[in-house]
Amino acid sequence: MLFQAYARWVVRRPKTSLLLAFVLMLVLGFLGKDVRLNNHFAVLFAIDNDNNAYREFYRQVFGADDGLLIAILQPQQADEAFFAKMEAITRHFEQHPDYVRTVSPTNTSVVWSDAEEVHVDPLFVGDDQLSLAQKLQLLETSPTTAQRLVSADGKTFTIIAEMPVQYDRYKRIREPAAYYRQYVEDAMAQLPGPVAVHFAGIAYTRIGILKLMMQDLLMLVPLTSLVIGLFTLVLFRRFSMIVISFLTTLFGVLSTVGVMGLNHDDINQLTMTFPVLLMVIVVANGIHFFHRYFRELEQGKGVEQAVMITAEKISKAAFLSCFTTMIGFYALMMADMKILRSFGLYLGTGVLLSYIGMILIIPAGLLLAKPALYQHKSRCRPSRLLPLLQYCTLPPGRTWVSLAGVLSLLCGGWLGSHADYDYYLKDMLDKDHPQVVAANILDAQMSGALPVEISLLGQPGDFRKAENLQKMDVLGQWLSARQCGENTLNMAAVLKSLNQAISGNNTVPETDEAVAQLLLLAEGSSDHLLDQLATFDYSHARIKASAPDLGAVQLVELQQEFQQYADKLLQGTGIKARMTGEAPVAYEGMNRLTEELLQSVMTALVFIVLTILLVFRDWRLAIGSIFPNILPIVLGLAFYALSGQSLNPLPGIAFCIAIGIAVDDTVHLFARFNEERQKGTLRRQAILNAVEEVKGALISSSVILTAGFLIFLLSGFTWNRDLGWLGAFLIITALLADLVFTPAVLSFGAEAAKKRQV
Repeated sequence: MLFQAYARWVVRRPKTSLLLAFVLMLVLGFLGKDVRLNNHFAVLFAIDNDNNAYREFYRQVFGADDGLLIAILQPQQADEAFFAKMEAITRHFEQHPDYVRTVSPTNTSVVWSDAEEVHVDPLFVGDDQLSLAQKLQLLETSPTTAQRLVSADGKTFTIIAEMPVQYDRYKRIREPAAYYRQYVEDAMAQLPGPVAVHFAGIAYTRIGILKLMMQDLLMLVPLTSLVIGLFTLVLFRRFSMIVISFLTTLFGVLSTVGVMGLNHDDINQLTMTFPVLLMVIVVANGIHFFHRYFRELEQGKGVEQAVMITAEKISKAAFLSCFTTMIGFYALMMADMKILRSFGLYLGTGVLLSYIGMILIIPAGLLLAKPALYQHKSRCRPSRLLPLLQYCTLPPGRTWVSLAGVLSLLCGGWLGSHADYDYYLKDMLDKDHPQVVAANILDAQMSGALPVEISLLGQPGDFRKAENLQKMDVLGQWLSARQCGENTLNMAAVLKSLNQAISGNNTVPETDEAVAQLLLLAEGSSDHLLDQLATFDYSHARIKASAPDLGAVQLVELQQEFQQYADKLLQGTGIKARMTGEAPVAYEGMNRLTEELLQSVMTALVFIVLTILLVFRDWRLAIGSIFPNILPIVLGLAFYALSGQSLNPLPGIAFCIAIGIAVDDTVHLFARFNEERQKGTLRRQAILNAVEEVKGALISSSVILTAGFLIFLLSGFTWNRDLGWLGAFLIITALLADLVFTPAVLSFGAEAAKKRQV
């Protein structure tokens, strides 16, 4: 009765309906006027747990390891002019307010000795007592510079500038990073010999990723809209269909932005995908409105009557499809990660509000535009799907088809359970991207591109004790043996170098008194070397290391192994060791993001099946909904397992899209089936009629959406390209399941019902 009353109202007052839609769009747009792109990088992996809290604490003490700007210099000849230019560059950035510290081979203290004394000073400051060859040899072996600032072969050098801790988002780091790049490139270009210059660091990688994401969003969303519009024009031969679809999609986008504004939140790196998601859902439902309208016209109905029937029947099915899609997104609110909770809240609410836009705009638009029938179809011509449907709905065909579906689910589920979760930062960019090339150079020539920080927290004076420093040295060697560079930078390594220069013993001194003497010598370094490695009261120390991009799984395993080893080694000292920093915490969060996305998707599927069971009150419909909703996800997971590719957060997003599409089409098919049953049509014939009536909408929406996703293959961002092919695969799989497996399951019991009726 409610949907009948709505249909009568919209037919009588189409202009009022459109006016109400425009007013709501203005209100929602006003609510979202302050929403901006939140490019705070930490939101990607922020979890309300101890690891993330400790990372924030550590950043305040020792700075931001994700704020390092690394210039990689590979001169054809490392001569005096090259080092003089490097020294000038270093001095320039040391005095610049956007950089809290700048280190290079020219200003970093190196331990060396001559006949008179032991020196702890930079080699390129003061009187030149050493030749360039001697300086290079010291730089290649010193623990303060080896494989961090100078490669082992003396052909690759780095200048590292550190930005302030508060520079933690794209807008804040963009200008300092661009200025750093430009200044270094210009300075190196002034040398007579060629110098290959590359730039690395998490900051530059994030800038590259976010630039591509924003460029793709600005390019691909309009391009996707264009392709969808062209397909809509080809299908329905009416420009009014395009205008109606555009207005409905705009309503959904403004609804989502308005919800964000009400919550005083911004768009983040995950929710920035919402225009595509809403386009998918709105277009899929809109196609069903349009097809039903033209089907009614084909049957001789007038425009008003066709709109009346369409508004009543399709709005009812669209409500259920949007409601079940909302459940899919709301399931993400059970996740621990804030970014997933906000993604689920905004997209779920946006989908439900999009439904309001659909029922206000589409029927009223059809009534005012009055698109006429553009072609006449012969109703005597049998459907090409009819032989397949007859086979799928009669024994023994339906039995074999259902068994094939169950077998696909079981095999796909078993294979999918063996898929690996992993995430590599550089995999988000193409192999020839400048940031990936630079990271590969650091991996090959230096100790690695990813910083690994070890926090050692004790009591004041703990790291003036020989026993604790010896344990620090053991931890540094443990890290070096596990792909974290041959040389880690820490107080123990500096003291060993000093001890070797004085006594010839490359060990940490045995007594606290000897340690105190060496510390006094190190404290006099011009670059305040110890201040970079420990707090002033020697209660908190660090071990600086770096590693290649090992991937999230291996890095998290390394973190766990380190924690077990360090806890045992430091037992009884009162010192707490912890691997922290951006990379370990971020990688743990990204793997957690992937797992929680997939867990939430599966939870949503359970609720969706239960909702269909409660609404339609037919167990066969509930079971039939499993195939189009779960089969695409299961087969997608199986593909990742068979191909050996690791699951990152992308599949979870794509699977959310698949749920929205599969549920929409399935619900519309079930709604039409119920209409046929209410007319008294026998079950099997009702299945055939329902598929015949909605197959055009199912196929049309799937073709349009597949084409829309395939456009993402043009992206320069690997995640978007993966989203394109994966989304297209999921849509096609869901369509095949709706047309093959679902009719087979629904047909069980048809003969018994026929006998009872007889």
